[in-house]
Amino acid sequence: MARTLQIVERNKAEKIYRLINYIIDLVVCAFMMWFFFLGFLLYQYFVLGTTIEESYDQANINNPLFERILILLLYGLLMFVMEAATKGRSLGKLITGTKVIKTDGSELIITDLLKRNFIRAVPFDQLSFVGNKGWHDHFSDTAVVRIKNFEKAKNLEIDMEMIGVKENL
Repeated sequence: MARTLQIVERNKAEKIYRLINYIIDLVVCAFMMWFFFLGFLLYQYFVLGTTIEESYDQANINNPLFERILILLLYGLLMFVMEAATKGRSLGKLITGTKVIKTDGSELIITDLLKRNFIRAVPFDQLSFVGNKGWHDHFSDTAVVRIKNFEKAKNLEIDMEMIGVKENL
């Protein structure tokens, strides 16, 4: 487990922002999943020549547990792609002005985002936010911060460290 910087702890996003992020991201991912599913049906219809009903029957999974696990894994994959492409910001985080960062202040790497987003597939991950920190943040050593407040505090900390340091003129 990595150490947590005080600047990260002080600027963590409140739970209401996390809830808003979750709702926005869930809706976006649901639309994307439906879009991909529709694309699959249209591909089957136009390219392979099957009827829409036959394509739907081929894609239909009759095992609700397997279907739920598949949806959770797809959600984790879509969130990973969004956060990897935007360096820690999903659409929900862009709207609310928040960002995922490492708790020790280092840069996010692909394995951090993979770990973070596939832990989302663990059942009841959403309920882990009843406590202090969600599982996908805890096990991946990440935190969601209000980006403006965090950047301001980080710049202030740098300025404080520069007091008394001679500048080369």
